[in-house]
Amino acid sequence: MNFMAKKQKFAVENGFWRVSMGAGGRVVIPAAVRDVLGFAEGEPLVLTVDDGTVRIETYARNVERLRAQVRTMIRPTGDLVDRFLADKRAEAAREDEWVQADTPVDRAAE
Repeated sequence: MNFMAKKQKFAVENGFWRVSMGAGGRVVIPAAVRDVLGFAEGEPLVLTVDDGTVRIETYARNVERLRAQVRTMIRPTGDLVDRFLADKRAEAAREDEWVQADTPVDRAAE
């Protein structure tokens, strides 16, 4: 199956798209692939490289995927925001104790 897009030929062989790099490192993603992936003109994309493989996904899809990964790392009990605030309050209390212990007492005021 062959597709034509702006005078550039894209060949699909066994599910692989054969494309080439153009001037300035540009690679054109065929329209059929953009449609399947939901890429729209002007949409922010995220490009990552892992072990010699380039991954391109929409910013929204990237955020969704990362959130799913984080959810697997968080204990399912309790509310994350409440735990975060409790940790910050405990940290602030420890800092207050440290500052009070380190502050010299003004003996003249006694």
